[in-house]
Amino acid sequence: MAQGIEKTLPVTRPLLGIALLVAALQLLPVSDAGAKFVSLSLPVLQVIWARFFFHCILTGTYCARRYGWRVLVPLLASAVFLRGAALFATVGFFYVTLRHLPMTTTLTLYFVSPFILTLMAVLFFKERVSLLGWCAVALGFSGIVVANPPDLVAFQWAYLTGLAAGCFYAVFLLMTRILDEDLPPTVSVYQTGLVGCIVSTVFVTTLWVSPTPMQWIILVAIGLVAALAHLLIIRAFQHADASTLAPFTYAEVIAAAFLDFAVFGNVPTTGTVLGLVLIVISAIVIAVRVKPRRARPTETQGTEAS
Repeated sequence: MAQGIEKTLPVTRPLLGIALLVAALQLLPVSDAGAKFVSLSLPVLQVIWARFFFHCILTGTYCARRYGWRVLVPLLASAVFLRGAALFATVGFFYVTLRHLPMTTTLTLYFVSPFILTLMAVLFFKERVSLLGWCAVALGFSGIVVANPPDLVAFQWAYLTGLAAGCFYAVFLLMTRILDEDLPPTVSVYQTGLVGCIVSTVFVTTLWVSPTPMQWIILVAIGLVAALAHLLIIRAFQHADASTLAPFTYAEVIAAAFLDFAVFGNVPTTGTVLGLVLIVISAIVIAVRVKPRRARPTETQGTEAS
């Protein structure tokens, strides 16, 4: 689940941007696989805490060294808080879903976010969506149904948490778009993660389980790998625009499917693969064809990743 990022430099090297994005999206499933693996023996909240805590440690250290320690002070703005809360909810629901469902299934549910964002853009920004855009939205929802066909007998509540993760990520992207921040992208990423870091740190003490040395390594890696991937995504959008990168924002599925099979022995079903294809096609159409109501030199972008 990659955070929203801001394009602050002129688009100069699109091929480098594509390479950086694909590299980042092959790293993120490593963090997700670690979260799924360690959540089998540790409380999910403890895993969520590690994701935000070590993420903030790495990005905070980088920001303090480059911009000074003052950037570490939280921004006391309601919009910033709401965006951070949306990201916390996104990661929380995503990790809960990972605990109970295969990684590829979790991603198909999570990929509801671009369609929900399109609907919210129509409601809040009064954007116009063409017939092709609405067809793409319908195609994307049908892909989710194909990948996860309704079955009341075998229904798992984790399907709902997966959809909730995608919905909250759409809210996160909407809040990112509304905010007009005068911050370097890395500082914005650090500030956004603070809500999850602080809230999870407060509550994790109530159910803390002492990790083994190997579990500590995995917990640290979950946050650090995710932070590194987010920094690569920031750089990607500094070298290429969203329409160029849109076809590649679902490259995460490749590594996720491989790790899901190699680590957990989960083989994607034909329905899952077909559903993912429909989702990717529809989301790319939305990203390329649905234009923002207003464009700015530092327009915020977003990706689908974990």
